[in-house]
Amino acid sequence: MPYSKVLVPVGGENLLERGQKALSHALPLCAGEIILLNVPDPLPGTVGGEAREAMLREERASAEKALQPLLDSVAAVGKPCRVIVENGTVADTIVRVSHEQEADIIVMFTDGRDDVSSLLIGSITERVLRNTDTPLLAVRR
Repeated sequence: MPYSKVLVPVGGENLLERGQKALSHALPLCAGEIILLNVPDPLPGTVGGEAREAMLREERASAEKALQPLLDSVAAVGKPCRVIVENGTVADTIVRVSHEQEADIIVMFTDGRDDVSSLLIGSITERVLRNTDTPLLAVRR
């Protein structure tokens, strides 16, 4: 079933490798646009005003530069693609952006960690799954 709008959250360690793995599953599903979403680490609460705005601009520019190889790989197959950089709690931001952008599906990479801390805290993928009504494809390593 082809989807017209596919949201691919990309971030964390090994951003490009993880992003390529998610895209390898997202591209065949997509008949329209790919949206790459990056949620940077939160800024310290002590930074405000113009300094905060400058840091947000720098974060956005840095994220766009880091995601450029992924944009290029999507462009190489002739699909439209854009980047959204949003601050916030990662799982909540993914859910919110998927609704705001009216994504048909979310395709995200997951490490599938099985350690005790992830059982107690829960993975980002699990939290997205619990809080969205948008279909979710979780891509494991």
